[in-house]
Amino acid sequence: MISGAIFSAIVAYFRGLGRGIASSLRAVKTTVPYLVGWGELRKEITEQYPDPVSSRTEDDLPPRTRGLLFNDIERCTGCLACSKVCPVGCIEIENEAGPDPEKKWVAVFSVDFSQCIFCGLCVESCQPASLMHTKQYEGSVYRVSDLKVGFGRGHVTQEQREKWDSMRKSEDFVF
Repeated sequence: MISGAIFSAIVAYFRGLGRGIASSLRAVKTTVPYLVGWGELRKEITEQYPDPVSSRTEDDLPPRTRGLLFNDIERCTGCLACSKVCPVGCIEIENEAGPDPEKKWVAVFSVDFSQCIFCGLCVESCQPASLMHTKQYEGSVYRVSDLKVGFGRGHVTQEQREKWDSMRKSEDFVF
């Protein structure tokens, strides 16, 4: 004869086995009609992107949304504060002497969005407020190299330098 402890262990084992089989049958009952296409359990789960009904617009986003960065290069002084405070180093800035000796010419200002963590430290440290987050959040591209976006004015050519020198020599020109 089987003792009480062994009998209760056998009952618990078969009870757990029965629950496992019942759970598996419920899963099969749900998935097989979906896979074969029977009944009302078959439903479309793939959405078209962008969905014209439920897609978000810029108006739907919160006011402090941190989207892609934008730099107003006309206001940028090239102070390098944003580049220094960036924890991942995704901002590259190169300055040159410009037409005004007091002001720097921002030749290269590029942001690598493949490295950017959108922390907002660069925007907060920007004194002239030229760097800002937009509400644009869709930045998908086919190549990772396309995620590096430049805002700079370009390197100064020799012709530009000569033009600026001639403008400085004229007395009526004010920077």
